[in-house]
Amino acid sequence: MVRQHSTILALFLTGVMAIGVPVSAKANVISAQNVPIWHISSHGDFAQSRDGNPSISDVAYIVTYSSGGTRKQQTFTTLNQAKAFASGVTDAVVVDGKFGSVVYSNIRRPYAVVPQQSVFSAGSFLKSSTYSSIQAAIAAAKNIPGQVVFNRISRAVVWSDGNNYEVIGQGATTSYQTLEAAMTAARGMQSAAVVSIDTQQTLWKAAYRVLIDQQFAESFSSFANAKAYATQNPQSEVIDIANGQDVWDNIPRFNVYQNGVLLKQFSKKSDALAFAKGLNNVTVEEIATQTVIYTNVPAYAVEVGNKTIQSFVDEASAIALAKTLPGSVVVQLSTNHIVWTSAATYGVYQYLQLVRSFNNEADAIAYAQTLQDVQVIDSANNQIVYSNYPTDVKSPYGDTFTVQNGMVVDNWGSISIPLAPAPSFMTPGQTYVSNDYDHWYEVLPTGDVYVGQWENPYQTMNLETQSTLTAAQINNFIAQNAAPNSVLQNTGQYFIEAQNTYGVNAQYLVAHAIIESAWGTSYFAMNRDNLFGYMAYTNNPDAAATFRSIEYDINFQAWFVRNSYLNANGAFFNGPNLDGMNVDYATDPYWANSIARIMSEIQPYSSSIGDQSLLGEQATRKVFPYPKGAMGQATSDLTVYSAPDDATTAQPTVLGTIPSGTDFPVLGDSPGWDQVQLPNGQVGFVNWNGVSLQNVMEVVGIDYGSFLAVNSVDNPTTTADTIDKLTNGVYVVLIQSSSDGWDEIMDGNGIEGWVSAKYVQVIH
Repeated sequence: MVRQHSTILALFLTGVMAIGVPVSAKANVISAQNVPIWHISSHGDFAQSRDGNPSISDVAYIVTYSSGGTRKQQTFTTLNQAKAFASGVTDAVVVDGKFGSVVYSNIRRPYAVVPQQSVFSAGSFLKSSTYSSIQAAIAAAKNIPGQVVFNRISRAVVWSDGNNYEVIGQGATTSYQTLEAAMTAARGMQSAAVVSIDTQQTLWKAAYRVLIDQQFAESFSSFANAKAYATQNPQSEVIDIANGQDVWDNIPRFNVYQNGVLLKQFSKKSDALAFAKGLNNVTVEEIATQTVIYTNVPAYAVEVGNKTIQSFVDEASAIALAKTLPGSVVVQLSTNHIVWTSAATYGVYQYLQLVRSFNNEADAIAYAQTLQDVQVIDSANNQIVYSNYPTDVKSPYGDTFTVQNGMVVDNWGSISIPLAPAPSFMTPGQTYVSNDYDHWYEVLPTGDVYVGQWENPYQTMNLETQSTLTAAQINNFIAQNAAPNSVLQNTGQYFIEAQNTYGVNAQYLVAHAIIESAWGTSYFAMNRDNLFGYMAYTNNPDAAATFRSIEYDINFQAWFVRNSYLNANGAFFNGPNLDGMNVDYATDPYWANSIARIMSEIQPYSSSIGDQSLLGEQATRKVFPYPKGAMGQATSDLTVYSAPDDATTAQPTVLGTIPSGTDFPVLGDSPGWDQVQLPNGQVGFVNWNGVSLQNVMEVVGIDYGSFLAVNSVDNPTTTADTIDKLTNGVYVVLIQSSSDGWDEIMDGNGIEGWVSAKYVQVIH
């Protein structure tokens, strides 16, 4: 507890105390400007008026002690000198002359019972009965009328048998026996003062009030104490009572994200920017407008061959470097599209893909004329200088459709993808186009003729249907089509695992991951294990979440889609299929068709695929463990179930409850649910929305292919100190923080060690 130093110091300098001076309360009990400095002094030193200040600037340490039945004082320049003297005298107290705080005492029986009328008499407590505990002193004082209990260390009256204080506020005056009770009442008023009944001295007056969430919380006499209290609570304001002005607040107005994790919130833009500019991969967002005001997250990469040379926040800087490197390209990381190439000025594009670049327009056009459905674009001004796209194409992506072997085939540039069995109005040998992939036109010399309505059946197939794919088939498809460094390589078993647990079609999950992650090579996929762009909002893509692993991300997506989009009571349910999801999931009206096209590329639709049985959401699920020692706190009353309560294949039983505010061990999580342990040893599940993790941290800011070293010592000097390696997104448990930038942690492998604090963040 912090005391108001001027109070104690004044009392020691005068050697006596009157009723009304506090012993213990909050730090703002008496402010420096209204402490009563009494005229009575055992030596006549420092006697002054009520509002005076003692001349003590040259006093270092003051020792008061008993000698020959009187109370004496002596000053010293160092604490050691003062303590050495005090240890050799009786009932000594050492006070820091600068701060007014008690730093040493050898008084063993600190409580004295004295008559109230003699409290002002110097040395009266020396003749009184003394006690080692306040309880014993109060019990003795209650047996004798007119007695008070006096603290011999702080020199304050701590108990009396009558009302000694008045609280004046809110149009009324109320009396209280103890100062603590009076102060508690006064601080609970928006404007009040505490007055000593005996002396009529104003001991405390509200000068500042603190609001929390725009509601009054407490009043204070000093700005410093009001601010100290307010800083302990979010959404707080300090109001100057005299003018009603907000003189300080910590209301968050700016978010700082790193790798999609909210690091910190700030009230001031300058503070947010100063904090962010010392970190990598961060974004500052104005909360009110959700506007990004600063980011240093790489958005563009300069590549030569398959090697990334350097990443940049802005396109111009990336192009500036690329111009100095032969054979380089600039890639937009969010889309994985080439936006500039140093190979040439003229690019030949087949719909969305760059085929080849040339240094002059003539060579580019000559090459383009050997291909079908291409355009030549001058990269200097983005103008189309040549195109042989069909003039009658109405498809959004320029593709045309034919019928081969009874199947509708999507012809997209040089790529042909069989989609599904053709409807009756489509016949072999004809070309078809559509402006919405639903209404179809036959291309004829005389013009396009509407022939009927049809969409890829994958768009309307129930996504709770079990896929016929195996993990090996998924792995083979990805191996044949994705880059060798794609994080989708060898993930087939995770898609099957997620399907069988949450009842979401594995073929859909694979196609969705491919579309959102550029075949597992996007920045978020490779650096944050985020295949599906979860939380990568259009106005703030850096808010994209970081996941603990690709396996966890796939399981999370399956759980999220099942409970939010496919279940009839889900927040975004519009039908358990791609068309239904498209309503709220994506702004692209052709998103569902794009997913369905990839599903067809994996394997064309057939009735046997669409007629598979529907899957439920299982009660038995994989739990992703937290490191040993993880603790959570209930933010609301929690019901503990034997299994996740969103299961559709079984009805979990209730094991017990965890009251709000309770701390408890957290063993791990299955998306949406934390696995917890009850005091009786039972293990169950609680909804993770009601759990605040207390000591769990996430590794952040580690680039793909790199790792965070766990060291045997803090501030290591050699790689020989490395005892484990952690990748981005993994969880650790904080054991202790140090002041030199190193945190002691327990990782998921059970290894205790030290990691750089800049790469771990507390999660809740």
